[in-house]
Amino acid sequence: MTSPISHTPELTEQALNDFFDVTSNFTLRPSYEGGNISTTIGFKQVHYLIEAAVLEHFRAAGLGATTLYVEYGVGLDVVSVDTRLHTVLMLDDAVAVEVKPATRDADTRLRFRITATVQRDGAPRKAVTTTFEVALRAIEHVENSKPVPGRLTRFVVPRLGRATPRKIAAVPVDNIDLSAQRGVTTRSGDPVLAEIIGDDNAFGWKWRVPYFYCHFTSHMQMSGFLRQMEEVLHLFVADRGIAIRRMLDERSWIPVVTKCDIRLTDEVRIEDELYTVFTIEDVFKAILFTARMDCYVVRDGALLQVATGHITHGYVTKESPERDWSLVTFDEEVLAALSGKNLTAN
Repeated sequence: MTSPISHTPELTEQALNDFFDVTSNFTLRPSYEGGNISTTIGFKQVHYLIEAAVLEHFRAAGLGATTLYVEYGVGLDVVSVDTRLHTVLMLDDAVAVEVKPATRDADTRLRFRITATVQRDGAPRKAVTTTFEVALRAIEHVENSKPVPGRLTRFVVPRLGRATPRKIAAVPVDNIDLSAQRGVTTRSGDPVLAEIIGDDNAFGWKWRVPYFYCHFTSHMQMSGFLRQMEEVLHLFVADRGIAIRRMLDERSWIPVVTKCDIRLTDEVRIEDELYTVFTIEDVFKAILFTARMDCYVVRDGALLQVATGHITHGYVTKESPERDWSLVTFDEEVLAALSGKNLTAN
């Protein structure tokens, strides 16, 4: 079904059947916020655009996020993304997004396979392929809500995940002042970060989650974890001496992401202290590196993993705003930074 962006229609049995069975198509434009370097769109806003298309698929069936919340007392939560970025998106691109339902009979999460396409040189070009998974999280404080339609019942959960608590020896310390800084990192000597990281080639960051990373007056949403992944990468390269600005100013190296996945394993609440660990896993042919992001909170003296994911990252140079992008080969300084061999010099 092809649906324009308009008012949310009424939920009908046919609309609900189409929601599970019929592919939707939408044309959207990236957020202006995403043009951080030249006019190209960063991976975070690419995911925002895909999320917007998924929300439109829900709305087209009469299942807009407001309806789900107010009438049925559930929150629409993206709980998993697994994305490949094939072509750079630009600020004014009209992006054709295909949302294909892919939920199987035994699934407890709604699954969608999504393809985003843009026009390049007069022909369509695949820009993004991804799989999104969605849960319907019960919201306790919504009063007088009614049961969700029967076909949606199995996707309603009381909590987005239930990770197994892990005992830790470290005692959390109160070392965050949000009025003065953006939290603390590995170099601060935070005891919980030190225990989590151990001898791994990793970087740690702790800060307090603000309400605007959350939704439904409750918990951190997927967009917050995407922001977390973007920022921990930013902090990591700065800590290793290859900060984004330095690479831009000195070499005209532009950061690029080719793949990203995040999976929520439990919940983060408003103003939780979030421990994020960024671990280098692989360097591929000196042009791309893959890192794992793991996020934790401490509850009742135990460590709880709330999310895990990966990002594949490199740098490009460009000869024009829209084409001629080529991956840069890492030099010895960058390879040393990624391996951690430069830490003793810092």
